[in-house]
Amino acid sequence: MRYDLIIIGGGLVGASLALSLKSSGLSIALVDARLPSSDDARLFGLNSSSCQFLKNLQLWEQLLPYASPIHQVHVSYQGRFGAVRLDREDVALPALGHVVPAYVIETALNDAFAANETNCIAVYRPAILETLSCHEGMAEVSLRMNDNTIELQSPIIIGADGTESTVRKQLGMPAESHDYQQCAIVTRTTLTRPHQQIAYERFNKKGAIAMLPLPENECATIWTTEKNAATRLLQLSDDAFLNELQTEFGYRLGRLQAINKRHTYPLRMMRAKETLHECVFLLGNAAHTLHPIAAQGLNLALYEVAVLVEGLQTKLTEAKTISMADLHAMSKAIESQQAISIGVSHRLSQLLTEPSFLISSLLPIGMIGFDILSPVKKKFIEKMLGRAGRVPRLLLNVNGL
Repeated sequence: MRYDLIIIGGGLVGASLALSLKSSGLSIALVDARLPSSDDARLFGLNSSSCQFLKNLQLWEQLLPYASPIHQVHVSYQGRFGAVRLDREDVALPALGHVVPAYVIETALNDAFAANETNCIAVYRPAILETLSCHEGMAEVSLRMNDNTIELQSPIIIGADGTESTVRKQLGMPAESHDYQQCAIVTRTTLTRPHQQIAYERFNKKGAIAMLPLPENECATIWTTEKNAATRLLQLSDDAFLNELQTEFGYRLGRLQAINKRHTYPLRMMRAKETLHECVFLLGNAAHTLHPIAAQGLNLALYEVAVLVEGLQTKLTEAKTISMADLHAMSKAIESQQAISIGVSHRLSQLLTEPSFLISSLLPIGMIGFDILSPVKKKFIEKMLGRAGRVPRLLLNVNGL
């Protein structure tokens, strides 16, 4: 079976790309190794551009009951004076973003596929990618699905199959990796007083604690710390864990009342040395896996999807075909935002968790200086929102949504 485009990986990134192209006229195959599920415990801090992307896909109404707006981000360092406050008023937006559970986004995407009336997207799941090869501008894909072998062909393959990307490994695309020797513990914390839609990031010598606003007076808690410390924290009772969380985070949210089930994720940075190889284009975690400290992972991936969709649609309108030169141009258009997001995530994780004596001494002054320089804050926020340069159409409110 031949398709105009094959997407390997049906998670949040691959599914978003497929849905964004449903009216493009392209025949699309979406290959996913797993069936839809609702067991993803991650909670995403989506910036305003990513929220607009989901609105433009007509998904926001389904997400809204579970989404909580972020009006301000408050950043501080334990034991040091000074703080940085990033406010929606700095960039004249109703909200800097929203916190949304991962499983809610996945459910909305899968519901959209179930309601797909154009039938331009063929979904293969659960299907395992067995072989992938490229010859003279055409990719050959072999899948294993329900004990059957399925052969597909396409001039364009999108690898959106995560950090351990089979696509990347099949083609021998090199990647650099850095193990932070940290884990993220994710849970929900019930509060005794309103969070006022403020997202807190509290750094310490071993990592950071993020408390992100959720509906019904809860916070998404993401505690990044050294692996040994994470193992110990996971073994504590709920009450003992809550007490340690209170001690490390402080009382900016008052006394913490209760926690939910805890989940843990190992943290490392991975970046493919090339994201375009012959007719294969890597997106999302298949191209780069980031430290969650700056909440850039999914936001960067959706930015990439928006750029790719706009590029594909433009070329199809102009020339009816897509060349390798076109794919290279789209890859170059993404590089600037990738450099910003990856650089901030990696450097911030090192700067604030492995500070030298000099940096530790100057950090409070730097935080205060940054906080009072409104033009600098505005520029920084715009970069984090993917609005530092030309903004792809899917990230803009062009339909009054």
